[in-house]
Amino acid sequence: MRSFLGSLVGDPDTCGGKGATFIVTTSFAPSPASPTQIADLLLVDASSDAPTYAALLRGSYRVATTASAEVARQFLHRQPPALVVTELELPSADGVDLCREAKKLTLPPPVLVTTADAARVPDALAAGCDAVLLKPFAPNLLYARIGRLLRARSEMLRLRARQSSLKTAHLADRSSELLGGTNRVWPNTHCPYCNHSGVTSFEFCSHRRAWYACLECRKVWIAKRLE
Repeated sequence: MRSFLGSLVGDPDTCGGKGATFIVTTSFAPSPASPTQIADLLLVDASSDAPTYAALLRGSYRVATTASAEVARQFLHRQPPALVVTELELPSADGVDLCREAKKLTLPPPVLVTTADAARVPDALAAGCDAVLLKPFAPNLLYARIGRLLRARSEMLRLRARQSSLKTAHLADRSSELLGGTNRVWPNTHCPYCNHSGVTSFEFCSHRRAWYACLECRKVWIAKRLE
Protein backbone atom coordinates (compact mmCIF):
# COMPACT_ATOMS: atom_id res chain seq x y z
CA MET A 1 0.00 0.00 0.00
CA ARG A 2 1.43 3.39 -0.98
CA SER A 3 0.63 7.05 -0.34
CA PHE A 4 -0.09 9.56 -3.12
CA LEU A 5 0.66 13.28 -2.93
CA GLY A 6 1.39 12.77 0.76
CA SER A 7 -2.28 12.62 1.62
CA LEU A 8 -4.08 9.70 0.07
CA VAL A 9 -3.86 6.06 1.05
CA GLY A 10 -4.46 3.32 -1.53
CA ASP A 11 -3.30 2.37 -5.02
CA PRO A 12 -2.23 5.52 -6.89
CA ASP A 13 -3.81 6.68 -10.12
CA THR A 14 -4.36 9.98 -11.87
CA CYS A 15 -7.46 11.74 -13.13
CA GLY A 16 -6.21 13.58 -16.18
CA GLY A 17 -3.97 15.79 -14.07
CA LYS A 18 -6.90 17.82 -12.82
CA GLY A 19 -7.38 18.52 -9.15
CA ALA A 20 -6.82 16.06 -6.34
CA THR A 21 -6.96 12.31 -6.85
CA PHE A 22 -9.10 10.22 -4.51
CA ILE A 23 -8.42 6.56 -3.88
CA VAL A 24 -11.26 4.20 -3.04
CA THR A 25 -10.57 0.63 -2.04
CA THR A 26 -12.96 -2.28 -1.69
CA SER A 27 -12.90 -5.64 0.02
CA PHE A 28 -12.87 -7.45 -3.32
CA ALA A 29 -10.34 -5.84 -5.63
CA PRO A 30 -8.68 -2.61 -4.53
CA SER A 31 -8.87 -0.21 -7.44
CA PRO A 32 -8.31 3.45 -8.19
CA ALA A 33 -11.29 5.76 -8.36
CA SER A 34 -12.04 9.12 -9.89
CA PRO A 35 -13.73 11.93 -7.92
CA THR A 36 -17.00 11.02 -9.66
CA GLN A 37 -17.09 7.59 -8.07
CA ILE A 38 -18.84 6.98 -4.78
CA ALA A 39 -17.23 6.08 -1.47
CA ASP A 40 -19.30 4.78 1.39
CA LEU A 41 -16.91 6.32 3.91
CA LEU A 42 -14.48 9.22 3.94
CA LEU A 43 -11.82 8.69 6.62
CA VAL A 44 -9.85 11.83 7.50
CA ASP A 45 -7.06 11.01 9.93
CA ALA A 46 -3.32 11.71 10.00
CA SER A 47 -2.57 9.51 13.01
CA SER A 48 -0.62 6.26 12.93
CA ASP A 49 -3.86 4.41 13.71
CA ALA A 50 -5.50 5.41 10.42
CA PRO A 51 -4.20 2.41 8.38
CA THR A 52 -5.58 0.04 11.02
CA TYR A 53 -9.00 1.69 10.87
CA ALA A 54 -8.99 1.69 7.06
CA ALA A 55 -8.04 -1.98 6.87
CA LEU A 56 -10.91 -2.94 9.16
CA LEU A 57 -13.51 -0.82 7.36
CA ARG A 58 -12.35 -1.92 3.93
CA GLY A 59 -13.78 -5.35 4.64
CA SER A 60 -17.32 -4.00 4.35
CA TYR A 61 -17.20 -0.53 2.77
CA ARG A 62 -15.65 1.45 -0.06
CA VAL A 63 -13.28 3.72 1.83
CA ALA A 64 -11.57 6.93 0.72
CA THR A 65 -8.79 8.01 3.10
CA THR A 66 -6.79 11.20 3.46
CA ALA A 67 -4.82 13.09 6.08
CA SER A 68 -5.55 16.43 4.44
CA ALA A 69 -8.57 18.55 5.34
CA GLU A 70 -8.32 20.36 2.01
CA VAL A 71 -8.45 17.10 0.05
CA ALA A 72 -11.39 16.02 2.21
CA ARG A 73 -13.25 19.26 1.38
CA GLN A 74 -12.77 18.67 -2.34
CA PHE A 75 -14.07 15.14 -1.98
CA LEU A 76 -17.13 16.32 -0.02
CA HIS A 77 -18.17 18.73 -2.75
CA ARG A 78 -17.41 16.49 -5.73
CA GLN A 79 -19.04 13.29 -4.48
CA PRO A 80 -20.35 13.36 -0.90
CA PRO A 81 -19.85 10.03 0.90
CA ALA A 82 -22.51 8.29 2.94
CA LEU A 83 -20.55 9.01 6.14
CA VAL A 84 -17.51 11.00 7.27
CA VAL A 85 -15.10 9.90 10.00
CA THR A 86 -12.69 12.68 10.99
CA GLU A 87 -10.08 13.18 13.65
CA LEU A 88 -10.37 16.63 15.27
CA GLU A 89 -6.61 17.22 15.20
CA LEU A 90 -5.48 17.47 11.57
CA PRO A 91 -2.29 18.93 10.07
CA SER A 92 -2.80 22.68 9.61
CA ALA A 93 -6.58 22.26 9.98
CA ASP A 94 -9.39 21.52 12.39
CA GLY A 95 -11.79 18.60 12.13
CA VAL A 96 -14.53 20.81 13.61
CA ASP A 97 -14.41 23.01 10.50
CA LEU A 98 -14.61 19.95 8.28
CA CYS A 99 -17.64 18.72 10.23
CA ARG A 100 -19.30 22.10 9.85
CA GLU A 101 -18.67 22.08 6.09
CA ALA A 102 -20.08 18.57 5.69
CA LYS A 103 -23.26 19.65 7.47
CA LYS A 104 -23.79 22.49 4.97
CA LEU A 105 -24.26 20.06 2.09
CA THR A 106 -27.71 19.63 0.55
CA LEU A 107 -27.86 16.07 1.89
CA PRO A 108 -25.39 16.18 4.77
CA PRO A 109 -23.72 12.88 5.66
CA PRO A 110 -23.45 11.72 9.28
CA VAL A 111 -20.15 12.81 10.82
CA LEU A 112 -18.34 10.71 13.40
CA VAL A 113 -15.49 12.54 15.12
CA THR A 114 -12.58 10.90 16.92
CA THR A 115 -10.30 12.60 19.43
CA ALA A 116 -8.11 11.97 22.45
CA ASP A 117 -9.07 15.36 23.89
CA ALA A 118 -12.55 15.28 25.45
CA ALA A 119 -12.42 19.05 26.01
CA ARG A 120 -12.74 19.53 22.24
CA VAL A 121 -16.01 17.61 21.98
CA PRO A 122 -18.42 20.52 22.72
CA ASP A 123 -17.15 22.40 19.67
CA ALA A 124 -17.71 19.31 17.52
CA LEU A 125 -21.22 18.86 18.91
CA ALA A 126 -22.01 22.52 18.18
CA ALA A 127 -20.77 21.98 14.61
CA GLY A 128 -23.33 19.20 14.17
CA CYS A 129 -21.36 15.98 14.58
CA ASP A 130 -23.54 12.90 14.94
CA ALA A 131 -21.29 10.76 17.14
CA VAL A 132 -18.04 10.83 19.08
CA LEU A 133 -15.40 8.21 19.82
CA LEU A 134 -12.77 9.06 22.41
CA LYS A 135 -9.31 7.65 21.75
CA PRO A 136 -8.00 5.12 22.43
CA PHE A 137 -10.78 2.81 21.33
CA ALA A 138 -10.97 -0.72 19.97
CA PRO A 139 -11.24 -0.79 16.14
CA ASN A 140 -14.34 -2.99 16.36
CA LEU A 141 -16.06 -0.20 18.30
CA LEU A 142 -15.47 2.12 15.34
CA TYR A 143 -16.94 -0.50 13.03
CA ALA A 144 -20.03 -0.90 15.23
CA ARG A 145 -20.59 2.86 15.57
CA ILE A 146 -20.35 3.38 11.81
CA GLY A 147 -22.83 0.57 11.19
CA ARG A 148 -25.30 2.15 13.61
CA LEU A 149 -24.98 5.57 11.99
CA LEU A 150 -25.42 4.20 8.47
CA ARG A 151 -28.50 2.19 9.49
CA ALA A 152 -30.00 5.33 11.03
CA ARG A 153 -29.20 7.30 7.87
CA SER A 154 -30.88 4.69 5.68
CA GLU A 155 -34.00 4.77 7.83
CA MET A 156 -33.97 8.57 7.86
CA LEU A 157 -33.83 8.70 4.05
CA ARG A 158 -36.65 6.16 3.80
CA LEU A 159 -38.80 8.16 6.22
CA ARG A 160 -38.08 11.39 4.36
CA ALA A 161 -39.24 9.78 1.12
CA ARG A 162 -42.46 8.67 2.81
CA GLN A 163 -42.86 12.07 4.44
CA SER A 164 -42.66 13.84 1.10
CA SER A 165 -45.56 11.77 -0.16
CA LEU A 166 -47.65 11.48 3.01
CA LYS A 167 -46.78 14.80 4.68
CA THR A 168 -47.29 13.33 8.15
CA ALA A 169 -46.03 15.02 11.31
CA HIS A 170 -45.17 11.69 12.94
CA LEU A 171 -42.70 10.74 10.23
CA ALA A 172 -41.17 14.22 10.34
CA ASP A 173 -40.56 13.89 14.07
CA ARG A 174 -39.06 10.42 13.66
CA SER A 175 -36.79 11.64 10.87
CA SER A 176 -35.56 14.47 13.12
CA GLU A 177 -34.77 12.02 15.90
CA LEU A 178 -32.60 9.93 13.58
CA LEU A 179 -30.56 12.98 12.63
CA GLY A 180 -29.21 13.06 16.18
CA GLY A 181 -26.92 10.09 15.60
CA THR A 182 -25.67 8.46 18.78
CA ASN A 183 -25.53 11.71 20.74
CA ARG A 184 -28.47 12.33 23.07
CA VAL A 185 -29.77 15.59 24.49
CA TRP A 186 -31.13 15.66 28.06
CA PRO A 187 -33.19 18.90 28.22
CA ASN A 188 -34.01 18.64 31.94
CA THR A 189 -30.49 17.88 33.16
CA HIS A 190 -28.43 20.81 34.41
CA CYS A 191 -24.75 21.46 33.74
CA PRO A 192 -22.74 21.15 37.00
CA TYR A 193 -20.55 24.07 35.93
CA CYS A 194 -22.95 26.77 34.71
CA ASN A 195 -26.33 25.28 35.71
CA HIS A 196 -27.58 25.55 32.13
CA SER A 197 -30.60 23.32 31.49
CA GLY A 198 -29.91 20.87 28.69
CA VAL A 199 -26.78 18.72 28.29
CA THR A 200 -25.64 16.18 25.70
CA SER A 201 -24.34 12.68 26.35
CA PHE A 202 -21.90 11.62 23.64
CA GLU A 203 -19.93 8.60 24.82
CA PHE A 204 -20.05 5.81 27.41
CA CYS A 205 -17.05 5.17 29.65
CA SER A 206 -18.62 2.15 31.39
CA HIS A 207 -22.00 0.45 31.66
CA ARG A 208 -22.89 2.89 34.48
CA ARG A 209 -21.13 6.12 33.55
CA ALA A 210 -21.08 8.36 30.50
CA TRP A 211 -19.47 11.49 29.11
CA TYR A 212 -21.57 14.67 28.99
CA ALA A 213 -21.05 18.09 27.42
CA CYS A 214 -22.62 21.50 27.91
CA LEU A 215 -22.82 23.58 24.75
CA GLU A 216 -23.41 26.72 26.81
CA CYS A 217 -20.11 26.78 28.75
CA ARG A 218 -18.27 24.17 26.61
CA LYS A 219 -17.42 21.95 29.59
CA VAL A 220 -17.31 18.14 29.63
CA TRP A 221 -17.59 15.70 32.53
CA ILE A 222 -18.26 12.09 33.50
CA ALA A 223 -21.41 11.21 35.45
CA LYS A 224 -23.93 8.44 35.99
CA ARG A 225 -25.61 7.23 32.81
CA LEU A 226 -29.09 8.60 32.34
CA GLU A 227 -31.80 6.28 31.06
